[in-house]
Amino acid sequence: MLKLLRHNIQAELNSFFKELGHITKSSVKRITSSAFVQSRRKLKPDFFFDLNNLIATEYYLDNDEKVDLYKGHRVLSVDGSTINLPLSTELKNMYGTFNNQKQTDDVIVARVSVLYDVLNELVLDGKLVPFSQGEVPLAYSHLKYTGKGDLIIMDRAYTSFDLAYKMQQRGVNFLCRCKHTFSKQVKIFYESGKLQEIIEIKSKQHKSFKGLPYKPESTIQVRMLRIELSSGETEILMTSLTDTQKYLYEEFEQLYFKRWKVETFYNRFKNIIGVENFSGTSNQFIQQEFNCALYMSNMQTILMEDAQLQADKKYENRKYQYKINSSLSLGFIRERLVQLFLKKANGDVLLKELEQLFIINVIPIRSGRNNKREVDKYRQRTKPKQFQNRRSVI
Repeated sequence: MLKLLRHNIQAELNSFFKELGHITKSSVKRITSSAFVQSRRKLKPDFFFDLNNLIATEYYLDNDEKVDLYKGHRVLSVDGSTINLPLSTELKNMYGTFNNQKQTDDVIVARVSVLYDVLNELVLDGKLVPFSQGEVPLAYSHLKYTGKGDLIIMDRAYTSFDLAYKMQQRGVNFLCRCKHTFSKQVKIFYESGKLQEIIEIKSKQHKSFKGLPYKPESTIQVRMLRIELSSGETEILMTSLTDTQKYLYEEFEQLYFKRWKVETFYNRFKNIIGVENFSGTSNQFIQQEFNCALYMSNMQTILMEDAQLQADKKYENRKYQYKINSSLSLGFIRERLVQLFLKKANGDVLLKELEQLFIINVIPIRSGRNNKREVDKYRQRTKPKQFQNRRSVI
């Protein structure tokens, strides 16, 4: 399952046990897809979630020279997206259907939310839930995976006094985009024309404060920043980083832009790792494979890290910078995954082989390219239905 089931299950099983036999001299030559499906029903999706959490946590232990930080802070981002699920009665009842412009009722869409380390490109927490669940409540659930001193960058959909207060209580910093109408104090700052100012904000709660960790008169000190974009637009940022000597105004435009890495993660998650290519139609199998995809995303990042450093040195005198090809690297890892887990004696040799494959398969980074965004371009397109028993055998 960690190899990401992309083809016909029986074909995948035959290939897996053939490779396993070469490595371990196992007497098991093959099992049926039916036996595999019955066995995976005994496996909780939490197993893969915990496995992913383990490698994400251990990455930061005794690895100080490799962990990328911003002035001592891990730079994280919370963001949501959606993915299409296979059509089945169980999934329809659990996740509901999504009506598009054509008013069809055979599209099942789930919401995804991740807590992502944008500098080290690791998923610290990921959730797949019904589309009806909002992004902000999911952001609260990610906070348990943050630590004191972390910096979370968020889009304006997440900006709220409640979330800011809870992050402050945990010792977590934030940087978020903010509507100029967010509050009276923010509006005054926006209209003042100032580049930055430290202000006090309070809750706009119009109902009971019972059960909340703060009172109507509670306030939070935040720093407001005005960023003039090259497009002519004015962007308003709100942050808890109020030390103007340590955190310079000129740094915040690029610091906020680092949030874009979570968007590129979703592109890789969907189009390269292929999270939407589920092999099962039950919620248990969907959650299993979603967590497997998160794990493989992190494994790919960790295995590519040293190779990228070597590629930077090897190609430093060329016109462009080069990065490891994500598509090919995932294929190389998938082909050698069984060996990586089981061939302990030759583990270093395998890792070196992978590293060299990564280094010679790079693509140029052409900075400064801008593509006009056409919001309605894909609006009428629909994804093909995924039938239960139609998966590629090649």
